[in-house]
Amino acid sequence: MLPKQRRHHSNIIKFVIMTGSNDRNDKDDGEDTTVTNIYRPIRPNPNPISPSELLNRYNKLLDRYPLRTKMITSAVVSAFGSALGSFLSSSNTNNNNKPSNNKRQSPSRINWVDVFSYAIHGGLINATICHYWFEWLATNGPSSNTSSVLVDQLVVQPPLLVLMFVCLDVLRANIRASIGQFREANVVGKALSAAGPAVVDSWRFWPFAVYFTFKYLKKKHYTVALNLCSVAWTAYLAKGGGGGDAASD
Repeated sequence: MLPKQRRHHSNIIKFVIMTGSNDRNDKDDGEDTTVTNIYRPIRPNPNPISPSELLNRYNKLLDRYPLRTKMITSAVVSAFGSALGSFLSSSNTNNNNKPSNNKRQSPSRINWVDVFSYAIHGGLINATICHYWFEWLATNGPSSNTSSVLVDQLVVQPPLLVLMFVCLDVLRANIRASIGQFREANVVGKALSAAGPAVVDSWRFWPFAVYFTFKYLKKKHYTVALNLCSVAWTAYLAKGGGGGDAASD
């Protein structure tokens, strides 16, 4: 090879080496930027679920679980209405009884007994009755919407209102009585004092019962077998073992 050709080839090799190193540096720089991009904070989804999508999901739940969905909806709506009503009522009372001096007013309160009473009635009683009643009315009732409304309002609505007020009074009385007994009887303190000995005694009985149940019985019989074992355990606690006498005082 001639000297000029050698110099020409050597220049070409140098150019290739230099361009390759520049490409690697560019790639390294690119890799660094991509690594740093990984640690950027994740932005929230700019497109939240639209109201129409929520409505479509709710309709699907109504189609798949009609009674359960109506019960949960009625309980939530009834509880919210009761809370809103008690809040507005207490706010109006505070505004009407505003003192002349600058004494601090009591904050608006929510009657939680009423809230739970309305939620229980709305979820368990009202939703169930309305579900089956409207199903029957749509199938066997009058063909006219006006006649169906008259039947609903004149025949069914008055007894439902009477039942609602009776249920609410019973629920309020039971909730208040339960709260009073819970406070007076020191339920938490007695339960904690009785739990210690009961846990120790349960470790002498239940591990063996559960072990032999798992070893010799099929899975479908686990609950039945352990319920049968609980007869002896309940009798032991009722007799006063494991601190059961302290909890029953």
